[in-house]
Order: sequence, then structure tokens, then C-alpha cells
Amino acid sequence: MNQIQGTPYEVDSQQRSMIEEIDRRVVEMRTTGALTPDVLNKLRRYFRIKNIYHSNAIEGNKLNVGETRLVVEQGLTITGKPLKDQAEAKNLSAALDFLEELVENPSRPITEADVRQIHFLVLKGINDIDAGQYRSSIVEISGSHYKPPAPESIPPQMREFGEWIQCASVPGNISTSENAILIACAAHTWFVTIHPFIDGNGRVARLMMNLVLMRYGYPIAIVSREDRERYYDALEISQTSDITPFVSLIAECVTESLEEYEMAAQEQREAVEWAKSLASRFDQKEKIKASNQYEVWRNAMEFLKSLFKQTTELLSTSANLSEIYFKDFGNLEFEKYLSLKNYGSAKKTWFFRLDFRSGNNAARYLFFFESLSIPMRRETDIDVSLHISREEPTGSYHYERLDDISASNVPNIMEIAYKASEEIFVVREKNNNIRSEKIDTLCRRFVQDIIEKHFGG
Repeated sequence: MNQIQGTPYEVDSQQRSMIEEIDRRVVEMRTTGALTPDVLNKLRRYFRIKNIYHSNAIEGNKLNVGETRLVVEQGLTITGKPLKDQAEAKNLSAALDFLEELVENPSRPITEADVRQIHFLVLKGINDIDAGQYRSSIVEISGSHYKPPAPESIPPQMREFGEWIQCASVPGNISTSENAILIACAAHTWFVTIHPFIDGNGRVARLMMNLVLMRYGYPIAIVSREDRERYYDALEISQTSDITPFVSLIAECVTESLEEYEMAAQEQREAVEWAKSLASRFDQKEKIKASNQYEVWRNAMEFLKSLFKQTTELLSTSANLSEIYFKDFGNLEFEKYLSLKNYGSAKKTWFFRLDFRSGNNAARYLFFFESLSIPMRRETDIDVSLHISREEPTGSYHYERLDDISASNVPNIMEIAYKASEEIFVVREKNNNIRSEKIDTLCRRFVQDIIEKHFGG
């Protein structure tokens, strides 16, 4: 057994090879620069929702992944789900924001006050009296034989833990990245052993564990809802000071996240290689011409998006709908534009989404870029067009192109494109009739069509 420096915990030495292999992969990811800022931002958004969902689900929260995303990213209130569950999702998101601030300056020690602030954010608005305050009563852990320390023992034990985490949370003080998983597991186990708060200890422990991992340059460990029993069993065993089962579980969780990172890095490399291959088909003059066309097209599409956003914001204050939301996904990169312009393929071309809700009635429309439809190709001086899909069925996050939906409540506009030579927008309707339309009229007509066909407005 190997002792983890500065802690009462030890781990089986056989874990060493697995931990070293994970560290080798992490170091390789960092040193090769495989993860660009854009990829990291996308991963951060993905892992945030996944982390919030599973961490809350372990504690009995009833929101599913989709509902968690709606609550966190759009601030929606989910009818029929406990308000406490929804507050827990929002609070964990706020706590993750605070964690990211702490990660940005890895030379700043994590203090006992930071731990209390994390707990305050986790319980804020749910239990304001106890948020950030050490418990003053004896507690028992359901399903566990372990008895947490009495209230009067908490301050001195937290001071001891706080002194260790101050040192351990700064890479290089007591350990290097190769021991990051051990340090993170010790932080989690030590904290829950003290069990300093009346509620929220598990969430805070998992947040601190991931804070340590991120400080050392590791991806976070997400203990899934499915691993709940194994997680609790490993923590029960850790009360004997042997955290081997817990280290084994967290190492697997880190590996799973690392594989997501490696996959994203591979996709990024493939995208770069694909872009270079595509660009090599054009001589310099053609590249300049295509780039100029792209800028004109991109500006037109940005203007269209801004008017759709303004239209929904205006209607949200006047229409008889309880909720209207606009979700922006950014614009299409030049390389993807070139591929679609030449009737190739491109992944992840979402542009924006419109969400409508009134009571239990809802509709969600997704606008995405694609090559021109066959009817639209008859027009000249049109590049890449905007196609429209709808969530089918509602709440599924599965989208069907409007062209493939036969329901009577499908809006009339199927496709939108910009005709640069005339500086106008053209639309393709359900009957494949193509005509020009003023941009402001286009936006109002589409939104009004949705309201009339879904909500009878």
C-alpha cells in the first residue's frame, strides 16, 4: 500500500500503472496542443450539463438530461417537476462558474473559505440558513455504518483539511500531475468523512474533486447515476483509510472523459486536414473570390438571424405565449461553407433555434445550413441555404426536416437563401414555389405562421 502524502489515506500500489497511463495520455494531450480553444469550449458546455445531471441524480434529483439543459441553459421552469430539483440544477451551474474562476489561477491556493463558498452556492435559495455554514447537529448517513464527527469537532477537522487542500490544490507543492487522481480522491474522501454541512456534502465533495483534477490539467470525473451504488460502496470502504476502490472508480471516470477529449481532438485534426484538402483545390485567385463571396453571404445571414431574434423578443412581450426563446449557435465556418457550396457535406451546421411554449403546448424549430435543394438550384447566384427542421415529437430533441413532415401545422417556409446579385432573400415554400421576400416580412411571417398553427394566435 502507498500512503497519499499529507492525508490519512492509502492506496494499493497496483493502481500505479493505471494512474501513470492516464497521466501519460493527459500530458500528451496538453503538449501536442490537440485541443484548440474552440474545441475546449464545446467540451466544457457538454461536460457541464452531463456533470450537473449526474451529480444531482446521485442525490435523488428527478430531472432528466434534457430538462437539466433547459433549466440551466435557457432558464426554463419545467412543469410537473419539483422546484427544488430545478433550483439544484441552477445552483450547481453557478457553483461550476465559481470553480472555473478558481481553475484560471492555479497558483492561488484553495482555502477553507472557498469550500464554504462552494457550499453556499449549492444550497443558495434552497436552504439559506445552512448555506455555507457548518452543521450544529449530529447527523447520520443513510445506508452507511459510518458516524460523522460531532458538530464541535468540525471546525478543527476542517482547519486541518483546509491546510492540506491549500497546499495540495497548487500543482507542484506536494505533488505533480502524475498523482492528480490520488490527490483528487483524497480531497473528496477526506471532506465527506468530516461531513461538515447538514446537506449538500456529496455535491461539494465532487466539485472539489473535479477542481483538483482541473487544477492539474485533467478532464473532470463524472460519477454517473448508474454508478451510484458502487460510488457509495467505495466511500464506505474508504472509512478504513483504504481508498483503492474509490481511486479505481474515479480513474475509470477520468478515462471516460479523456476518451471524449481525445475523440474531440481527433475530429478537430480531421476537420483541419479536410479543410486543407478542400482549400488545395482552389488556386489563390479562386480562394480570394470564394472568401469575398463568403463574407457577403455570412453578413447577410447574420443580419437575417438578428432580425429573427428581434422579432421573437418583440413578440415575447406582446404575444399570448408564456415563453418565446431564441438560441444562437454561431455562424458557419468558411471551410464548411465551401463544402456545402460545392454540394459536399459538413457536420454541425446549426445556426439558430426558436422555442415557443404556452402552457403544455410547445414547438421548437431549428435552422441549419445545407446545400441548396434541387428546386432552389434553378436560381442563379445563390450559394448555401438555410433549411428548417422541427422537434418531433415535442421534448425529444429529435429533429425532422420540414420537408419530411406531413402534419397540417407545418409552416409554409421550407428554405431560405440569399441572392447576392440582387441583394435579396428568397424563400422556398411547401409547394416548392420560390419567391423573393423582404427580410423583415420574412421573419414576421414565419413566426406568425408558427403561432397561428401551434397556438391558434
